[in-house]
Amino acid sequence: MDYQLLITQHEDAIIALRRDIHSHPELSNQEARTSQLVCDELNRLGIPFERLDNHCVVGKLAGGKGEGKRIAIRADMDALPILEETGLPFASKTPGVMHACGHDGHTAMLLGAARMLKDHQADLFGTVYFCFQAAEEVGGSAQVLIDYLHTQGGVDQVISAHLWADIDSGKISVMPGARTANSDNFRITVRGKGGHGSRPDQCIDPIKPLCQLVLSLSSIPSNRVAVTEPCVVHVGKIQAGTIANVFPETATLEGGFRTFSTAHQARVKELVQQITQHTAAAYGAEAQIDFITGCSMVNNDPNAVAFAQELLKNYPLFEHDSFEPIMASEDFGEYLKAFPGFMCYIGIRNEQKGLTYPHHHPKFDVDEAVLARGAAFFALYTREFLNS
Repeated sequence: MDYQLLITQHEDAIIALRRDIHSHPELSNQEARTSQLVCDELNRLGIPFERLDNHCVVGKLAGGKGEGKRIAIRADMDALPILEETGLPFASKTPGVMHACGHDGHTAMLLGAARMLKDHQADLFGTVYFCFQAAEEVGGSAQVLIDYLHTQGGVDQVISAHLWADIDSGKISVMPGARTANSDNFRITVRGKGGHGSRPDQCIDPIKPLCQLVLSLSSIPSNRVAVTEPCVVHVGKIQAGTIANVFPETATLEGGFRTFSTAHQARVKELVQQITQHTAAAYGAEAQIDFITGCSMVNNDPNAVAFAQELLKNYPLFEHDSFEPIMASEDFGEYLKAFPGFMCYIGIRNEQKGLTYPHHHPKFDVDEAVLARGAAFFALYTREFLNS
């Protein structure tokens, strides 16, 4: 494969697909139009596909050289509940909904890779699965695609890319080990005894222990965890009371914690339980804790990463960047629990073009110059992996 020729041949189409998807964003679990666009494009290319639950789609390309290894490439399709302020000519036509995390680019890159690999189908020894996932932002759909891949006998590798605003355009980061964090949430309800604000002696105020919990839980990373272990504990929602001179019966908070190992994850959960129960008891109140397990950490396979880094030496599509792990989460971690592989970051920051806004910002945009190169990286990696 001539990577420069691949880019030249398919760049305009990939950018057009990205702009179409960007103009018509759909929230998590509502990706009907986007999944139909994917199906239409796969059908046009002559790539068989299956519609799965919750708008997920999988295309399957069998190589012309016969059965061999299997590889899956995943892209997410959902947008966010954000009012776009980019002023782009192809800005969102859906008020209050916007592609502010690059998923439009992810979908376009994977469709671009499908175009490239279809052109070279006769040269492939093995099978490629193009996995288009709904609802990454809220979680839940990754398992739909993982279950499907298991029905196919599993895959030897699964790969993905995330366009990343903290990395300069023209760079890529493919690194081994942890790349995004485990993400877990909790909801704490403190129960006291309601009553009139003038008689605190007859009441048990649940607000005081709740406020104490906000401070105590937030201090876990600095006071209870080794400084060498990355950890975040945050509280983002507090709810209590209806009127100023009444002690409510209950008060609630919602928050979460992020870690980079299962042992650390279990330790922080234990600390949240201990601190909550002891704090509530100190005020004469009771507490109930509900934990909600979120995304698993993205933990890149070192062998897959080494293969990718070697590929980038032979095909200089991008300059490599040893970008650090991030405390954000990504449900691609669920795929990597099932199959070896990696998620890479492709830089989209370009100060000359004014592309400096972070993810989830109303003015977020991507450098479209990287999209065809990202698609070519998928295509080249897939060809080299299957034929190696």
